[in-house]
Amino acid sequence: MHLPSDLQKEVCNPMISFEEVLKKNDTQLDENQLKAVFCDQNCVVSAGAGSGKTTVLTYRFLRLVLEEKAHCDQILTLTFTRKAAREMRERIHRQLLNFKDDPHIAVQLTKFPDATIATLDSFCSTIVRCDSTAYGIASDFAIDDDQNKKSAIRCANALMEERVFSEGAKILSELYTPDNLIENMLVQLVSDHYYLPKKVNENLSDTLIDIVREQFYDHLGSFTGLLERYATFGEDPKTLVLVRTIARTLLEEFGKGLSEVEMLDLLASDKFFFRKPGKGKGDDLAFLRETTEEFRSLRSKLCVALSVLLHKEELASVVAFVREYAEAYQREKRKTGILTFSDVSSLAVEILKNNSVLRSYFKHKFRYIMIDEFQDNNGQQKELLYLLAEKEEETSEGIPLPSSLTCDKLFFVGDEKQSIYRFRGADVRVFKNLGEELGKVGGVAFSLDTNYRSEPSLIELFNRIFPQVMSNGGEPYEADFTSLGSRKPTEGIEPTCTLLVKPFVKKDKGSDKGQEQDEEEENAASSDAEAVAVATLMVRMLTTDEYLIPSDDGPRRPRPSDMALLMRSTGNQLSFEKAFRKYSIPYTLQAARSLMLEAPANDLYALLQLTLYPSDKLSYMCVLRSPFCNISDEGVYAALTYYATCSQPFTEGPSLGEEDLIRYGGCSSFFSHLCKKVETGTLSEIVQFLWYESGYYLSLASKPEYQMYLEHFTFFHRLAQVKEGQGMSLSQFLDFLCENLGKNERLDDLDVLKEKSEGVQIMTVHKSKGLEFPIVFLGNSGSVGGGPGNNIMPFGEEMLPFFMSSTYHVTETKTEEAKSAALLFAEEDEKLFELAELKRLLYVALTRSETHLVISGCFTNSNRNTTGDNPDSNNLLMCCHALGIDIENPVLQEGMLRSYAIEDIAEHSLYNKVSGDENTSIQQAARWYGSPAKVGDLRPLRYAVTALYAEEDSVHGFSHGEQLPLFASDGILEEVKQEAFSVTADFGTFVHGLCEAMILKQVPEDVYALMPKRLSLLLTARQRKIVVSDALVLSNNFMESPIYKKHVQDKNPRCEVKFFSSVVYEGRDVVVEGSIDLLIDTCDEILIIDFKTDRYRMPQRHKDQLDLYMQAIQRIYDKPVRSCVTYLRSCGAEEWWDSDDA
Repeated sequence: MHLPSDLQKEVCNPMISFEEVLKKNDTQLDENQLKAVFCDQNCVVSAGAGSGKTTVLTYRFLRLVLEEKAHCDQILTLTFTRKAAREMRERIHRQLLNFKDDPHIAVQLTKFPDATIATLDSFCSTIVRCDSTAYGIASDFAIDDDQNKKSAIRCANALMEERVFSEGAKILSELYTPDNLIENMLVQLVSDHYYLPKKVNENLSDTLIDIVREQFYDHLGSFTGLLERYATFGEDPKTLVLVRTIARTLLEEFGKGLSEVEMLDLLASDKFFFRKPGKGKGDDLAFLRETTEEFRSLRSKLCVALSVLLHKEELASVVAFVREYAEAYQREKRKTGILTFSDVSSLAVEILKNNSVLRSYFKHKFRYIMIDEFQDNNGQQKELLYLLAEKEEETSEGIPLPSSLTCDKLFFVGDEKQSIYRFRGADVRVFKNLGEELGKVGGVAFSLDTNYRSEPSLIELFNRIFPQVMSNGGEPYEADFTSLGSRKPTEGIEPTCTLLVKPFVKKDKGSDKGQEQDEEEENAASSDAEAVAVATLMVRMLTTDEYLIPSDDGPRRPRPSDMALLMRSTGNQLSFEKAFRKYSIPYTLQAARSLMLEAPANDLYALLQLTLYPSDKLSYMCVLRSPFCNISDEGVYAALTYYATCSQPFTEGPSLGEEDLIRYGGCSSFFSHLCKKVETGTLSEIVQFLWYESGYYLSLASKPEYQMYLEHFTFFHRLAQVKEGQGMSLSQFLDFLCENLGKNERLDDLDVLKEKSEGVQIMTVHKSKGLEFPIVFLGNSGSVGGGPGNNIMPFGEEMLPFFMSSTYHVTETKTEEAKSAALLFAEEDEKLFELAELKRLLYVALTRSETHLVISGCFTNSNRNTTGDNPDSNNLLMCCHALGIDIENPVLQEGMLRSYAIEDIAEHSLYNKVSGDENTSIQQAARWYGSPAKVGDLRPLRYAVTALYAEEDSVHGFSHGEQLPLFASDGILEEVKQEAFSVTADFGTFVHGLCEAMILKQVPEDVYALMPKRLSLLLTARQRKIVVSDALVLSNNFMESPIYKKHVQDKNPRCEVKFFSSVVYEGRDVVVEGSIDLLIDTCDEILIIDFKTDRYRMPQRHKDQLDLYMQAIQRIYDKPVRSCVTYLRSCGAEEWWDSDDA
């Protein structure tokens, strides 16, 4: 291979070899890892869990650079997540820095900032920005799935109103409920299937009818052939006679030349059915047994095909409506410049196919391409990479064939056993076929089959479970399992695998039915019994030496943070939360499933409700009994009795006992402060004030059994921030809470940044991907899932909504309703796809474990597969069958494997706190009484950043700096100056809001809505107009500034990023909260930009504040941070500070 000339010139001194790097790093790669690292052909690497795939990718990058095969910026490295991209960049950069004294590496370090190590979505965005205008899209488009969903809803509502009398709208309105029609069907349809630049073909309905007609005749031929064979059956037994009669009758009817309507009436009727024969000998009976299901399937398909042909007008009307909707939605995308990830991915392929110049540029720019986690991609992403890997001298009209690819450019890494994102469009078949596809043209495939994460005993267990679970007949959607290798065991550690199984117990229907009913009512639900069994085992792990885990200091007992509870879905999360609270086990949540079910949300809602609706008696009663007031039952009665006379909460007058009176008075005082806060505060400020200043936080923190609720505030506060960002008022927020209180549902958009997770981590298996834990619990493993949604159905290569309603019999007594042609076009059964992914979910879940593994679940009447006719439908059953555990009597102990039966528990026991030994409790409490109480420090423990780092000149010792341009609004703000609050600060808030709206391309039609209400009320109409005009000038200054064009434009910035951080202030650890105006993640560093509307340029005044921002963000992101202040009156000459100097 010839090196680029510029690369040759740079090699002037002997440089370190790749082998020397491995030796100096004391890195020992195994045989398969070395083969992958040194591969110089198109390569597919199957990397199992814990096999070191990130290490392989890192060292392959280094080898290509050290062997002078490419510069850092000539290697395209793509990952599935931003976190993986950051980790990859940091690893490679760290390795290069270790050898920075080498001349060649020093040169590569200068090029490293230009290295493309990014997510596939991010790279697609880069491609699309180069030629988006050819598709009617501005190059500064933004990617926002949430905003697109809102746009899709608006377009759907508008079209339904405009076309309310159209035939398509009528049909859809009849076939879908109002709740399903818009969000669960139309929005999903255009979001998932009709993304840019895909269009709905005008002749689609005619094309589909032709396809269905062809299928009808094919199925009719097969069905007729089957009937002709049945018609030859003999006279014995009776079953054959019945089937022969049915066949001859149907053939006779077909011979009459029936119309489509007559044939559908015949086949959809309850006649001409027979049961599958049981035992019996003879060729005819054997043939009938083998073909009974085929008879039923063909008959059903004929009914569906005939129904479609008879509803072709309805199909045409629905297709026309969908086409009009998709066009309206895509027009809105082009107008707003807000796209989805699917749009960008699809457009990137389309652009590279059609723009040969741009394709040639990217082919030349990247000499090598490495992509991680490719099992989570699909055919479209493969096409993109094939376009980039095409031989430089060729330009195919479409997607290049494997034979047209550069022979050593592509390096795929993935694991078919970990493909679990089918709901996002991932197609495991693409990765499975890659090895064979590239192998035919000289490519190679390797397997990294040694698991370095889990203890060898666990690997033996996996090698026992998964050959049976993942056995298949070669189906392309199934993952193939090969035995895993293992590392050396950790000394002093004895791994375990524990199954907690609740067998199904059928209730007898005898004479003691009434007594048994009482017993059943006393028992807790099976999910609660499972959760208690899990919690009990956790306590045992935490308090005994039976489940030791490795550490730097040798084996030790685990801590709660060493454990993870994984679930397929969060449906039964509440049961586990209750059990953990019962046993005082701390935990942390990834999804706030129970937020609206528990007391904190209800208490906060009740008190906020009273501030706006003081006559709400139910809310008042709730507040009186809550920690806000917490008076006795007698006190509640007295307060409510007096309340009935005035309908005003917390008025003086109720006849209360001494302690109740103190509590009532304290709550009354706080309530008056809260009412004032409600008048001026934002939603998030009000919620925070309510949580901390009322004492509610302390009431929970003071009791160990309630401390788990503390995390609920994090999610509740984030919810307030989200709704605040959506422009909700307090009354609208309360309406939202009222609708959701009491619902066990996951709330979207509540992702919270956490500097550290404490306690048992509760998350879905999907969230755990890429993580590892010393101890893993797979809970609720008996769940069979909710099944796929059926609002949209495949119709050939298209996806369309329902367009008809036609009922047909599948047995003499059972009917089914055909709403679409899905039965004709599903190449493989959707349930088989789901089942295959369920097996892969089990693999991902179990291989997160390092030392100990626990699998728990419950059997029911419907999830046991007692007949064996169907495949196992849940992870618990798969594990039991693979390990030889009797699901009726699951007690077993075999080496490291332990299996226990979960016993029923009484319902009331869930609410009894588990208490420890009384003597121990007394001894622990005695130390509190051994010395006099110290005088408490009443200084605050929580500060706003701006309060900590006051910016007054007198404090900082700054004189006036460079004076910046003045505006007419400066004089107006001076005129309306207030003592109670700062009008200039409110003006700054207004300008910040405008900047954020412009950056995110979400400027409202009425910009006045962004102005703080209290500032707006102080101004006359003329003054408001001037203030708004000046604010727009300041905002536009930034949008036109060099700093925006260089660091913000074409990036994915985040605005108003809230954070909490711990700092030392006045000799104490305190918590500060702040809000970062603008944060940009450039993969290799974080940039922070702080807006200022000050009249004087004095950046040093704000350095302490920016230092704190950088320290907090560096801890969260674990990467370098730079920050600056930009003065909106005159942008430019920004001074940048590094986190290393903070």
